[in-house]
Amino acid sequence: LVKNAMNANLLGVQSDCPHREKIQYGGDILADSPAAMHLYDMSAFYRKVVLDWADQQWENGAYAGTSYWLMLNDQTGIGNGSGETVWASAPVVMTARHMQHYGDLEFLKRTVDKHIKWLGFLHKHFDKGMLKKGYLEDLEGYWKSGSGLGDWLGFRQRDTWLTHEGFYMASARSIAYISEKLGRKGNAVEAALDISNMVKERIAGLYLKYNQGFLPPDSRGKFMSPAQEMGLFSRIVPGDRRCNVLRHYFTRIGHTWPGSAEMNFLKHIDKDTKESMRAAGEITKRGKQDAMGWSQWHGFNEGIFAVRYALKTLSETGYHNVALDKATGFGVGTWEYMLSHNATTLWESWWRSEDLYSHNHPMLGASSE
Repeated sequence: LVKNAMNANLLGVQSDCPHREKIQYGGDILADSPAAMHLYDMSAFYRKVVLDWADQQWENGAYAGTSYWLMLNDQTGIGNGSGETVWASAPVVMTARHMQHYGDLEFLKRTVDKHIKWLGFLHKHFDKGMLKKGYLEDLEGYWKSGSGLGDWLGFRQRDTWLTHEGFYMASARSIAYISEKLGRKGNAVEAALDISNMVKERIAGLYLKYNQGFLPPDSRGKFMSPAQEMGLFSRIVPGDRRCNVLRHYFTRIGHTWPGSAEMNFLKHIDKDTKESMRAAGEITKRGKQDAMGWSQWHGFNEGIFAVRYALKTLSETGYHNVALDKATGFGVGTWEYMLSHNATTLWESWWRSEDLYSHNHPMLGASSE
């Protein structure tokens, strides 16, 4: 599924889908590029992708959320020409990943000054931009998706504040890494690390505040994504708090899904089929109605980034069996569900969509890494 979707979306640009938008979105590339680099030699292709962004960088240092369609910026970015922080961080993070995989120092030399301008832009505009977007410094009253794209198209509400901040941190970390590889020790590395640590401490100070895992200060935000898995994967959570956060992570549960395609399907199947699905745990109750459900531990509910964070976190902490259960589950939110509906390429959503979402979309493909 993942390879077929990638093969259809690597024609000159890495498009989101080959038949509708056909746009090179930064978030999609960040989400599935680790998988792509394991499946293919992407050295020349991703070099070209980063240079696409470099060509359209604004004079003030801002990167856009896509490499050639800039209208998305005003809706999801922090202003002054910037795209959504995650999406616009694609060129700098991808340059660091390119170095890790292919060791191309010449590519670093060609792009580093562009990326430093992006970090300078963030340092100057990020905090003010977030306030304008409605995020208060103490996150008072924040418990559901804010402004931005974040962990796109999972079952849960998206924690857009966390992903904005997280990829500001990732941009700074990438600049520090690139600068060190180029031998630019001293001020360049230290300045980037200072910014990275500042953002990291800001996130940790709010999300570890009440010792209830890694969650927003408002307890109503505990169902958002990403959550503990991002804090653990990105090493925001310090060593002495990691066991506590991991324990809270394992308290997450699934839920029923009221998707129109799934609910309509259940209305048209015969009684015996419905009973067999119920016995297998694929059907449960949503109030008085039969409904399909998504599982936290036997399938995916995460969006494009938390899929990777979840699997990596589980494996790195010794829970390979749970990671495997997630990847091999059945029902809504699994590869099996797509295959059972005759999918040959990866869908844009974990649920069926016959009108809005694409059926050829590699962005959820992180698990194939």
